[in-house]
Amino acid sequence: MRGIGLLLRRPGCPTLASVSSLSSRRLWFSSTRSTLCPHQTQVTQQQQGEGVLKGSKKRQAEDKWKLPDSPCRTRFAPSPTGYLHLGSLRTALFNYLLAKATGGQFILRIEDTDQTRLVHDAEQRLFDDLRWAGLSWDEGPDVQGPYGPYRQSERLSLYDEHANQLIREGKAYRCFCSPEDLERHKQAAHESGESTAYPGTCRNVSLEESDDRAAKGEKYAVRFKSSDKPIIIEDILYTRYRKREPEEDFIIRKRDGFPTYHFANIVDDRAMKITHVIRGAEWLISTPKHVELYNAFGWEPPKFAHVGLLVDKERQKLSKRHKGVDMSWYKDNQIPPEALLNFAVLLGWSQKSGEPDFMTLQEMVDRFSFKFSKGDIVVSFDKLPYLHEKHFEHLLRQEPPNLPRLQSYLINPIRDMITAVEGARAETPKGALEETTVHNIPLPSLASPVPQTQESPASAQDYILRALRTAKSIKPDLELFLSQNRYAFWTIPPSVLSKNFDETPSLQHAKLDGEEASPSVVMRFIVEQLSDIVSSKGEEGSPEEKKAEVEEWTAERIKPVVDATVKAVSVSDPETGEPIKGAGGYKFLRWALLAGDHGPGLVSVMELLGRKETMKRLITSYKVALEKEKAENGESGSGTMDAVATGLGLALFDLF
Repeated sequence: MRGIGLLLRRPGCPTLASVSSLSSRRLWFSSTRSTLCPHQTQVTQQQQGEGVLKGSKKRQAEDKWKLPDSPCRTRFAPSPTGYLHLGSLRTALFNYLLAKATGGQFILRIEDTDQTRLVHDAEQRLFDDLRWAGLSWDEGPDVQGPYGPYRQSERLSLYDEHANQLIREGKAYRCFCSPEDLERHKQAAHESGESTAYPGTCRNVSLEESDDRAAKGEKYAVRFKSSDKPIIIEDILYTRYRKREPEEDFIIRKRDGFPTYHFANIVDDRAMKITHVIRGAEWLISTPKHVELYNAFGWEPPKFAHVGLLVDKERQKLSKRHKGVDMSWYKDNQIPPEALLNFAVLLGWSQKSGEPDFMTLQEMVDRFSFKFSKGDIVVSFDKLPYLHEKHFEHLLRQEPPNLPRLQSYLINPIRDMITAVEGARAETPKGALEETTVHNIPLPSLASPVPQTQESPASAQDYILRALRTAKSIKPDLELFLSQNRYAFWTIPPSVLSKNFDETPSLQHAKLDGEEASPSVVMRFIVEQLSDIVSSKGEEGSPEEKKAEVEEWTAERIKPVVDATVKAVSVSDPETGEPIKGAGGYKFLRWALLAGDHGPGLVSVMELLGRKETMKRLITSYKVALEKEKAENGESGSGTMDAVATGLGLALFDLF
């Protein structure tokens, strides 16, 4: 500890108090990082200008983050002892991005040497979850490749060959100590306050004796002869790292004939020509073992980058009890994989200043660098809803549409909710409707579904997609979306129109071309103006004429007429008499088309609903306004909808 004490007293060196993260504190005790100690840097007088130093440091940092010019071969090597989780997905993603950003290959390798802990369906779940997330691999157990097989349990002969090579070269030896003997040694050493490391019992057994005992069937493990001094390793993030104590003679082949993780890992990385390894910082402390093995074989190690551990707000390592750790949580909450990858890539990696957090997978590839964060990464899910929404918006903008994704995450859930609401309406007694709410929608607020949702599945799918694209924004809460946009999917009961009319007193203080006008007069004017956009052929029209009529009912045709119509109408505040800013005709249109609900632009709503449904709603609203006026004057009702349409002098009988 004397060396560490001296290090603590050196000015400019990091102290324990300054090291805040869990992983950094653990590593601080077992390492010295010479590059982190400013007193070791010799700076000439000419270099002491602040601008020179800052510029130099900035260039050094940029060089450190820069990706290689040559293709990188990376790998993701999970153990099928559990399922894919957020941390392992992030590791896979970083390795995938590095390979794709450099034009290299991404390899999937299954490290199944711990046979006692295998979970029977874990391997298939790993494949399924990675594919669901959108990550594909160039080589792996199910796609093969030039360096297979890609399951470690199928490569045992390769490990035996390399273990025997180290034994023959005197760099490893067979250990015949039984597990019971080793446990007794550890217990005794612990009680006496001594090191519990392997005491080297079999280190000096001659090769001849070792061969003879092995040939007679005596069980053994193989241990590597570690260096008697700690070695320094190179790391992209930590620059240089060295443990305080040397490694003990660690096992590279277990008594069951399977290699340990440390040994199989380096043999496979070498055999598969892996150039870069990105993994969690918890593996940094094991990396000296790996580098010693590389050195023993005379191999050049790959480049290492150890990224921060994912921890919760209490800085505890994420575990199964935390939400959002298992992939099933994202699937159950209908979070698209693109949003999950976007969320994961921002956990410990930074892009250039000013770049948006929203990224597609290809944009992640294009922007990727080695700009990782040191220390623990506190996982907050606050940004996930934002990314969820942005990826929904991107999905809706894509051309051509990604129908499988749209169906899975947007169209089918909304269609299913519409079906559930209609099922509840059919099953609920009339007397109980007033008290019934399904998917946050009070059933009395709905009339029949718009026809487009009840026609063929293709028609319903097309309509729901257009409704989604018409909406101002798509929140991840689709139930809320459906509730807020209910009148894009259901027609409006006259009772709801009547109630909303009473709650919007400005409708009763209108002017048309500067002259006072009743609500029914205003609505009649709107109906007459909009009916001129396309003249209905009714039942007499040919299929070609009807098709042309639908095709002509577009935003481009609707907007000029709507703009001219609404400007002719103004409304006033009923209390002050002051004109309300804006074209008053919009208030009448929003009342007629959406029962006053806020939502998308009205021209877009009219295009979505189609000419037939739009005109039907406008005439219904005219009828409601007319009946209210007649009731106030003590007159009888306005008659049937057909009679109202006829009274307007319009050939609209095909609407009803």
